[in-house]
Amino acid sequence: MNAVMNKETFAWKARDLHGRELSGSQVALNEDEVATSLRTQGLFITAIDPEPLLQAETEVKDDIMTAIAQKRVKQDDVIAFCQQLAVMLETGVPLSESLEALMEQTKQKEFRDVLTGIHSDVCGGDALSRALARRKRVFPRIVVSLVRASELSGTLPMMLERVASYLSRERKTMREIKGAMTYPMIMGFTAVVVTSLIVTFVLPRFAKIYEMRSATLPMPTKILMAISDGLLSSWMYWIPALAVSVFAAIVWHKSPSGRNFFDWLKLRTPVVGPMFCQLYTTRASRTLSTLLAAGVGILDAIGICRDVTNNVQFDRLWTNMENDVRNGHAISDAVFESPFVPSYVASMMASGERSGKLPAVMDRVASFTDDELESRVKSVSAMIEPLMIIIMGGVVGGVAIAMLLPIFSMSKVISGT
Repeated sequence: MNAVMNKETFAWKARDLHGRELSGSQVALNEDEVATSLRTQGLFITAIDPEPLLQAETEVKDDIMTAIAQKRVKQDDVIAFCQQLAVMLETGVPLSESLEALMEQTKQKEFRDVLTGIHSDVCGGDALSRALARRKRVFPRIVVSLVRASELSGTLPMMLERVASYLSRERKTMREIKGAMTYPMIMGFTAVVVTSLIVTFVLPRFAKIYEMRSATLPMPTKILMAISDGLLSSWMYWIPALAVSVFAAIVWHKSPSGRNFFDWLKLRTPVVGPMFCQLYTTRASRTLSTLLAAGVGILDAIGICRDVTNNVQFDRLWTNMENDVRNGHAISDAVFESPFVPSYVASMMASGERSGKLPAVMDRVASFTDDELESRVKSVSAMIEPLMIIIMGGVVGGVAIAMLLPIFSMSKVISGT
C-alpha cells in the first residue's frame, strides 16, 4: 500500500526504432522503473522528467517567472559551485550545511535564489540530482546524470570535481569558437554600416555637385549613384521586403526542413565547416568519456550526446548508434559511416570497445580532438582576418574610389566640360 502511495507520474520522451520522437507519462516509483519499462518496449530514452507531471499551478507559475532569472546565471558560477561543494563534501561537511554555506556566500542574486531552492529541496528529503534537475536552465542534463550516478555509487565529491572539469573544458572550447567568429562578424557589420552611410548620406551630396556642374561621370560612379538613387527612392518597398525576408528566414530556421538545411550548411561551409565538425566531435567524445566512466548506461549517454551536439546531421549518427546498440552491434559501426567524424576517431572507439577500455580511450580521443580543435580555430582565425580585411577594403575602397573618381578631374567638373 505504501509503495502505491509513493508512486508519482513522470513525463518521458523517447525515440522508436525508426527514429520518430514519442512522448508520454507513466506512474512509477522512480525514474529507473520508467526507463526499464520503456527499454522493454524497444524505445530509446531521450529524457525522463524527474518532476511529477501533476504539479500545483503555483509551482508552474513560479517556474515560468524564474526562467528568465535562471538564464542569467553564468557558467562560471556553476563551475565554482561544483568545485566548492566537492571540497566541502570531501572534508566531511554534510550536504545541507555545504549548500547553506555556499548559498550565504554567493553574491549573484539569481544564483543565490537557485541555491536557496536546492537547499530547500535537499532539506525536504529530495536527492541532490532531483533538485538540480528542477533547474534545467542552470544545470545541463549531463550534470544531473553524473550527480545521479554518483549518488548511487557514493562518489559524489569525486563526481562533482569531474563535473567542474568537464564544464571548464567546455567553457574553454566555446570561448575559442566565439573568439574565432567574433572578429569576422564585427568586420562584416562594420563594412555594411560604413558602406550604407556612404551610399545613403555622403554620395547624394556629391551627386548634387556633379549634377550642378553637368559633369561627365565615369561608369563606376554612375553605377554607384544608380544604386544610391534606387535605395533612397524605393526604401518604402525594400525595407519591408527585407524585414519580411528576415522574419521568414527565422521561421523557416525553426522548422524541420530549415533546421536541417542550416545545420547542413554549418558543417559544409568551407573554412568554418570543418571547425564545427571538430567541435561536435570533441564535445561528444568528452561527454561519452565522462558519462561512461561514471557508470551511466550507454543508451542514456548517447541521448545526452544528442543534446550536447544539437545538430540534425549529428542526430542521425546518434539514432544509428542507438539502433546498433539495441541490435547488439558496436557503437563504432555508426561512427565509421558518419561523414562528419574523422575515421581515426571511429578506429580508436573500435579499439576501446574490443579492449573493454572505451571510457579511457574516449578520454584520449577527447584530449586529442580538443588539441586539434584549438589548432584549427587558430588557423581559421589566421585565414579569416586577412580575408575580411580584403573584403572590407574592397567594398569600402571601391565605393570611395567610385565616388571620388570625378574629383580627380576636378578642373573639368568646375569648368562644366
